[in-house]
Amino acid sequence: MLRINSVLLVVCFMLPQAELQAQVYKWVDEQGKVHFSDQPPRENNAAEMEKVDIKTRPISGDQPAPSAEQRRQRQQQLLKTMAEDRQALEQQREEKRQAKKKQQAVCARLKKRKEKALWATHFYHVNEQGERVYDDEKTAEGKRQAAIDAYQKECGG
Repeated sequence: MLRINSVLLVVCFMLPQAELQAQVYKWVDEQGKVHFSDQPPRENNAAEMEKVDIKTRPISGDQPAPSAEQRRQRQQQLLKTMAEDRQALEQQREEKRQAKKKQQAVCARLKKRKEKALWATHFYHVNEQGERVYDDEKTAEGKRQAAIDAYQKECGG
């Protein structure tokens, strides 16, 4: 019994000295708001989620508490990091918006070309003298199919 009490006493004295580790989850919702929690997001609408490992140590008498200036510097560093993260995220969103807008313009152009090819009764090209030369039915069908394939390849429909 004395041995168990001794072991428990030693463990109890060692616990305050041990490093504690907390699990924190960071995610950004669809509106761009950054969240921190000790539990992962319940909804699946979090665009990105990452685990942030935070190691904490209880403040003991051996270590002095951080000064007000040290706390202020740490806070400024955290604010700067958060602002950089926010700016990088916004830049990624803007790039995605621009890419989507460009893709929509390409698809609109290809859709018009496809519709025009489907409704066209004659296809032609201009020769070196500037005259129209009408294509035969096989060539016309090839041009129709090329317009359809281009639209399906770029726009998936």
